[in-house]
Amino acid sequence: MEIMNVKKAIIIFLLIGTLTVVAGCARWPYEPGPEPETEYQLEITVEVAGEINTDEGIYYIAFDADSNSIDGPDDDLNFWENDYYYIMLDGTGFYFAQVKDGSESYFSGGSITGTNQFQITIAISDLGDPTRIDINVITTDSDNNTYDHLDGYFTINTTMLGSTGEGVISGGGTGGTDFDIKKVTAVITTLY
Repeated sequence: MEIMNVKKAIIIFLLIGTLTVVAGCARWPYEPGPEPETEYQLEITVEVAGEINTDEGIYYIAFDADSNSIDGPDDDLNFWENDYYYIMLDGTGFYFAQVKDGSESYFSGGSITGTNQFQITIAISDLGDPTRIDINVITTDSDNNTYDHLDGYFTINTTMLGSTGEGVISGGGTGGTDFDIKKVTAVITTLY
């Protein structure tokens, strides 16, 4: 009988040892280590004095992501070059493009949020992960002749959650109230 009890004890200890080795090698989904990096996005709201009118004009939000503080997006589209990105709202919807490669693509991060304002949300990674972005808003006629624009571009820090910026507007544009920029605000939020 004693030999049977010893054999059972040895088998139990071998099973416990085997389970300990297997459990010690298992990887758990919540292992200690660095947390995944938080991704940020930029949310911009543009408000005009009249109503959003994509039948008679175009609304642009321009982004300069090259971190060079002396050459932000100009109010004249003809001078845009190199590292500029823009979102365009026209009669067919929102489009995202980079001036460098000249290609446009449909943009799903925008919506008209009222009769006189629209809002876009874009991942900072879509703009090349810059640490700061210079922003300008321009309204034009269908031939890209400028109606209104910010007095100058404004800059937002993209590395700090909750960073805000606001465009300065001094007067009305030439395209009527529908293209007269009244207010532009920007905020950095988290993606997802």
